[in-house]
Amino acid sequence: MVNLFPLLVTLIMLGFGFWYAFQVFKKKTKPALSTWLIMFIGTSLSLITYLLASGWKFRGGILNIVDVLVTVIIITAILLWSKVKVRFRPFEKWYLLTAGLITIFWLLTKNPFGANLLIQVLILIGYFPTIQKLISEKQNTESFSAWLIAYSAGVLALYPAINSGSILPVIYVGRTLVMQSIIIFLMYYYEQKAKAGK
Repeated sequence: MVNLFPLLVTLIMLGFGFWYAFQVFKKKTKPALSTWLIMFIGTSLSLITYLLASGWKFRGGILNIVDVLVTVIIITAILLWSKVKVRFRPFEKWYLLTAGLITIFWLLTKNPFGANLLIQVLILIGYFPTIQKLISEKQNTESFSAWLIAYSAGVLALYPAINSGSILPVIYVGRTLVMQSIIIFLMYYYEQKAKAGK
């Protein structure tokens, strides 16, 4: 049981990462490279500070570990098969600046726990453009299968997070599930609204 949940989380998220990479390869999706670079920076900082604060308890932070691997897979796919340039929008520039300031805070205070909490707030804010896009366009622009796969991995990651003995993985998984729930709800709401309008 202790090893089953981390294994399932890993398999689900890696499956998602390779599926998404295949979608990039087939030109069925055109992701913004800047978005995935920012996700990589956020999840990497989160992982490093979590491991330092928890005494290197890998099992509890499995979702964070696999999130980093998935972003690497997707960034690699974008660089190999998509003709995109890195263009950071104003929001993304502020995001990167804030990530830099949190890193400076961490290095000066030598407080990985506090830095991790700040990074969780930063990652939470990273969901806002997707939420804003759904609300402003008043239609579902996202993939249900992708979000539900990621959500199921988050649900499974709760068990090792709770049993890790550290609050940080619980916060990471909890933040993930809350924000994904909001997005999935908005996706469902706008899909139902579109069907009712037909």
